[in-house]
Amino acid sequence: MVKKIDKADSHGFTLLELLVAMVIFGIIMLTLFLSFNSFLSSGNRIKNEVIRSQRIQFGMRTIVSDLNNLFILQFPRYHKPEFDSEPDLYRFVGDHSDSGGGRFSRLDFSSLNHLGLGADPGKGVAQIVYYVHKHGTLFDLHRSDRLLPYPEEVDPCSDPILFKDIAGFKLIYTDVKGDEYDTWDSESKDTDYIFPARVDIRIELKRKTGVQVIETAVILPVNRENME
Repeated sequence: MVKKIDKADSHGFTLLELLVAMVIFGIIMLTLFLSFNSFLSSGNRIKNEVIRSQRIQFGMRTIVSDLNNLFILQFPRYHKPEFDSEPDLYRFVGDHSDSGGGRFSRLDFSSLNHLGLGADPGKGVAQIVYYVHKHGTLFDLHRSDRLLPYPEEVDPCSDPILFKDIAGFKLIYTDVKGDEYDTWDSESKDTDYIFPARVDIRIELKRKTGVQVIETAVILPVNRENME
């Protein structure tokens, strides 16, 4: 015997049940969207950090390589400066510059680590200058690289940037006795006309969360004999 279905016993979803189901579905979809968006943001942050880290490593490797390929004019080709003589073309000068209200180290020396650009970059001894230049409210650390004959003026707009948005650039020079100085001039009697034995480098980078400090030290591979 076939039982007749009573229409009163079979009913669909009520409006309230549909609304509750839609709310639950919306919450699930929103949670999934936020999780996916967070995953993408995290991936972008990681990618940006990797790129930033690679740039920092490249900048520090360039400085270390420049100093490791330092060029020094030795005796007897080198002559100590007289009162009216021209300074050594390959002198090592570490001083300071004031850029837009900030005080930063500046370094001028000669190196065989010429990184020229273009089809014919050339080879030889280059004048390397590290200096800080202000753009807007921020500061950048530039690297000038010029082959002989050295130009008298340097255009900051044409020099590559080693580090962007820095808060500090400080160099400390240590002599063979272990004494430290914040300036150096290889053409001065105060330094015995020689070069430092070591250069300590400190760079402060501005970040949204504060300041990131990068430090390293380079022991110079060669020096000039003290003829005093």
